[in-house]
Amino acid sequence: MKILFVPVAVLMIVSSAAVYSQEPPQPAPEKPAVASERPMVSTGLGAEAIARNHPDAAVWLAAEGQEPTLALFQPEQELPARGALVILADEGVSAASGVVDALRAPLSRAGWAVMTLGLPAPPFAVQEWLRQQNNTVPGAGTEPAGEPADAQGEETDQEQEPEEKSSVMINVMESVPPDKALEQYRETVMASLDAAVDALQEREYKRIVLVGVGRAAGHVTRQVRADGRASDLIWIAPRFYIDESAGLTELLAAARSPSILELYSTFPGDKTLDRVAREREAAMERSGISGYERQPVAMARQPQAREARKLSNRISAWLKR
Repeated sequence: MKILFVPVAVLMIVSSAAVYSQEPPQPAPEKPAVASERPMVSTGLGAEAIARNHPDAAVWLAAEGQEPTLALFQPEQELPARGALVILADEGVSAASGVVDALRAPLSRAGWAVMTLGLPAPPFAVQEWLRQQNNTVPGAGTEPAGEPADAQGEETDQEQEPEEKSSVMINVMESVPPDKALEQYRETVMASLDAAVDALQEREYKRIVLVGVGRAAGHVTRQVRADGRASDLIWIAPRFYIDESAGLTELLAAARSPSILELYSTFPGDKTLDRVAREREAAMERSGISGYERQPVAMARQPQAREARKLSNRISAWLKR
C-alpha cells in the first residue's frame, strides 16, 4: 500500500499543476478611477453653500431673464442710516470672500447698510479674446486709463479665497462671436446690480453707492451710466479691460455726474499704479468730468481682507464730505 500511494499522490499533484497552468490568468483588480485634476467649473461661486453658511445675511435677487443671484446684506448698526452700498467683488470672487466680505462689518458700524455681490469670471473664450485685443491694440500698454502690464496674474494670499476663478455666468457656444458673448456677460452682471439697487430701494434707502473692486470697476461704471440711481461711485484698486479704458470718459460723461472716488494701491517699488491714476485724472479733466478724486492707499495691488479697515475708513470719510 505504501509503494502504490506515493506514485498516485505524485500523479495527482502533477495533474493539478498542469490544469492550473492551463487556466486563463485572472484579470488584475481594476484601479480606482483617479479624479481629473482639471479645475471644476461652478456657475454660482458656491452660492448655495454660502447661503447655508450665512442664513441671516443671504438675499436672493430676482433679475429678469436669469437665475436668482445671491447677495449678502448687512444693515446699518448706527441710526439714522447714512445710506447703502452695493459692493461688487473682483472677478472670480464670491460675495463672502476676501475684502468685500471684510468690508461689511466696519461699514455697517459706520452707519451704512452693505450688500455684497460675487462676480463670476467671463467665459474662457471671452477672456482669451480680450487678451488678444490687449496685445494687438497699438499703445495698449500706455493707455491712460489702463492698468500695469503685470497687474494680471499676480499671486494673492490665502485671504482672497480665489477658488472659484473658473466660474462663468453664461455658456458660450462656438457659434457665438466673442464680442457678443462679452456683451451678454456684461448684461448679466448689470442685471444683478440693477436687482441689488431695487432691493435696497425697497428697503427705503435714499442714498445708494456703487463700489467695484478690481475688474468690477468697469461693471459698476456701466451701471451708473445705464441706471442713474446711484449718487456715488467708488473704485477699489480698479483694473479695466482695453475697451473699458478707451471709453471710460465717454461712459462717465454720459452718466448723471456721479461723485467718483478711486482708491489705488501704493504697492512698494511700483510707481505704475500712481502714474495710471494721474493720467486717468488728467483724462477726466480734459473731458470736463468733475467730482473725481483719487487717493493712494498702502495696500496690495489686489486688496486683501486684512486691509478692509483702512479702506472702510477712507470710504466713510469721503462719503461724509
